[in-house]
Amino acid sequence: DRIVHANSHRPRLQQHTMIRQPTDDRGVSIALTHILTIAITTVLVAGLLLGASGLLEERKTGAAQTELRTLGNRMAEDIANVGHEAGGTTGNMVLQTNHPPQVSGSGYAVSLYGTSAPECGTYQSDSDVACLVMESPQANVQIIVPFRSTEPITASSVSGGDFFIVYDGSTISISGQRPPALAPPSVPQVSEVRG
Repeated sequence: DRIVHANSHRPRLQQHTMIRQPTDDRGVSIALTHILTIAITTVLVAGLLLGASGLLEERKTGAAQTELRTLGNRMAEDIANVGHEAGGTTGNMVLQTNHPPQVSGSGYAVSLYGTSAPECGTYQSDSDVACLVMESPQANVQIIVPFRSTEPITASSVSGGDFFIVYDGSTISISGQRPPALAPPSVPQVSEVRG
């Protein structure tokens, strides 16, 4: 008598174990993390640099405005003094002024305009107000400096730095060079005296 077990007639299933290749995603994960960290850091540093450069540019512009306004006020005072000294005389007058050639590391230009000149902006409506227009294109700054003028003014311009305020007997102007007619007499050279 045979004892038959209920499970004995069933065919046995072979178990196939799938052998997986060992994979280690940790190495990829670390490299990916480093790349993302570097990318995020680069974006943050670039943002900080752009923000800092904007702030630096803003401060440079502010410094240039302050310097131009200060210089313009000094120049306007010099021009007004020449006008006061001229006082309707017909004589000639020249005043040499000394000013820095740059403001905040940038060159600048000085333009002199008479009364009622449109370049004087809101001051053009005052009949006795002339103006200096101080401009530094590199610093992107323009300043208008009004002043009272007792003498007529001829529109004129110079580069920043030393220049001459000239009264020619009828009008005031500015020039980068001393006018030849108003230059001091020349001193003869030694060779001219002996010759």
